[in-house]
Amino acid sequence: MIISLILLFSSIFEVSKPTSPEDWKLIQYVFDSSLNGSEIVVQCKNYYLTRGELRSLRPQTWLDDNVLSTMSDAVTLVKKKMKYPVNWYLPISFAENTDDPRKCISFAEKHRIKENYMSDLLCCEKLKTQVVEIWDSFAASSQSDWGNRRLHNLLVSLDALFKDDIDQKYQNVWSFKDFRMERPSNVPQQPNGYDCGVYVIKFMVAPEEVTNPDFVFDSDNERLEVALRLLASDVNSCSDDLASKAEAYCEQRFGNCESLS
Repeated sequence: MIISLILLFSSIFEVSKPTSPEDWKLIQYVFDSSLNGSEIVVQCKNYYLTRGELRSLRPQTWLDDNVLSTMSDAVTLVKKKMKYPVNWYLPISFAENTDDPRKCISFAEKHRIKENYMSDLLCCEKLKTQVVEIWDSFAASSQSDWGNRRLHNLLVSLDALFKDDIDQKYQNVWSFKDFRMERPSNVPQQPNGYDCGVYVIKFMVAPEEVTNPDFVFDSDNERLEVALRLLASDVNSCSDDLASKAEAYCEQRFGNCESLS
């Protein structure tokens, strides 16, 4: 059985991909605005999401920053668990501190950003090209002195965080702040002002897909996929309890949930 429309009480995800009854129950339970908005529905290692925060994945809604940080946490944990090479999926709270490199470094040390999200410099193949690629889904409105200054400060902060590694392994032959900046021309552009965070997550988890010339971004599909990726992930310590709650909730509200499919 599949369900192609996920009906919410406040809005509708119109999706083209089939959805299982288990997923349908999760979405019904988590997105019910009448339930406790402070209930934790996603718990990873360093970040968690409440129902209220996750509900920012509703259609045509500005994404809560904590969804991005929690996704960074979840993707990093999954990659490490599978022993895949780990890209640096940094929580958005790290970037929010880049206006002042000293503040950024202090934040990184306090929250163990290097240990939790980064890897040894020698393992980073991208560093060999010494290029910073800026994937911006809203490029027309984002190129500014303020944005360039924040990026520069971020690179300065990385130099400070990895100073010992750079001194020891690269003998000061390069630094992050000297990397060349490029803006790839094949990065898809969003047609609205509310899908920024959803695009960022898509860039994180499927970079090859989004740069395919045939790729078409469907906001509802992507938002639903992000919600289910977080809720049903095996790195979400709430997932089993959440599935039981969703089952009981749907049974009480709808009776035999299977008949709805």
